[in-house]
Amino acid sequence: MLIASMRSMVRTSEQLNSAGKSYNYIHMRADLPHRSTTIVLIAALCVFSTQFGVTVIAPLLGVWVAASAAPFLVAAVIFSAFTMVSTPLNIPGGMLSDRWGRKPLIVAGLSLYALASALFPFSTDPYDWIFVRAIQGAGAGLFFPAITALLSEVTSSEERGRAVGVYNIGLGLGLAVGPASGGILFDNYGLYTPFFVCVVFALISVVLVVLFVEEPGERVIRRGRELALREYERRLLLLAGLVIFFGIGVAAIMGALFSPYALALEHLKLSAGFIGIILSIMFLVFAVLQLGLTRLMQRLGALVLALAGLILCSGGLLILYQATSVLELVLMSVLLGTGLGAVSLGTLTLATTVAGTVEGDQERRGKVMGIYYTVFYAGLGGIPLLCGALSELVGARVLFLGYAALLLVVTGVAWRLGMGTGTSHVREPA
Repeated sequence: MLIASMRSMVRTSEQLNSAGKSYNYIHMRADLPHRSTTIVLIAALCVFSTQFGVTVIAPLLGVWVAASAAPFLVAAVIFSAFTMVSTPLNIPGGMLSDRWGRKPLIVAGLSLYALASALFPFSTDPYDWIFVRAIQGAGAGLFFPAITALLSEVTSSEERGRAVGVYNIGLGLGLAVGPASGGILFDNYGLYTPFFVCVVFALISVVLVVLFVEEPGERVIRRGRELALREYERRLLLLAGLVIFFGIGVAAIMGALFSPYALALEHLKLSAGFIGIILSIMFLVFAVLQLGLTRLMQRLGALVLALAGLILCSGGLLILYQATSVLELVLMSVLLGTGLGAVSLGTLTLATTVAGTVEGDQERRGKVMGIYYTVFYAGLGGIPLLCGALSELVGARVLFLGYAALLLVVTGVAWRLGMGTGTSHVREPA
């Protein structure tokens, strides 16, 4: 009788636990749309603060480096220190987010951005600038794989493209308003103000992440296993890496356009202010068109959109190759902004799609996004150095023409790879 009573009590307890779990699951699913929307908006604000922090500093740093008369190699290291540190950190950063959770790595990355901004006004020589740029790079290596892995966790396959679009709006706006804001704040309010604003944005982002971002409570780590990707997923990640490597190279070239390549456009007699406007237009177009590009991606597919972006970037570089007027430069910036927006949205959607289908739920998503951002920063840092060397040999205009042709070749190769496995219109496999 006692045994029977105990069995009855166990069954009742199991039923109650099951009912409680069912209630919690239903409650979690009902709350998911609200939770994912909040996290996507916070992610957009966070990435805005990181890009604002980097681009506010960029024009001031350029003036300081020029005034310091630093040797060419030292100057190159100052501008490359960011990518030299961030590139090898992305995969380890993603893996740490798989192990420890996304929030700690996001907070650590944002905190390093804040620290770099706080140190910049106290940096007085080229080696200080290298150190601070390296801190920024470390922040990027921890932040980006974790934040995008989190987006893949809290969104469904149907929501993912829209979430990436909103995230890219924050990224594009940070890139667009940062350079102009840095100059205005410095000219009107002194040296410390631009950096103070950067610190404030970064710390606000940290507070929002700590207070309002929730992530899955269970994280399964299987030590000693390789990244378990199916052939379909490996092909998607390969395509995303191939396209973003050469696509982000366009943005890198434009960022350096008026330093080693400025002599190619001497006849236009462009002021520094107008150069900033051209670059700002490019990134504003990038940001403003994200929602429209998201709707287009739902019809065409992520890969097709990314390849269309490469073609638009190629067209923009062809215009730059033969530009003879300011109007042509404005048209070029619009084409490049649209193309880069399509490339970024399409490839990041491909990568987060792979991250969202990795077996074992959260256990490898950070590593997937780490691979994506390793290729991203390799293109961002490596292509300008290569193009700078080539421009000395063939001239900047020929370089623009050659890179435009290269983008068309990459488009054809990626299309063949995508069509070969039926991935031209990406949908998450069942």
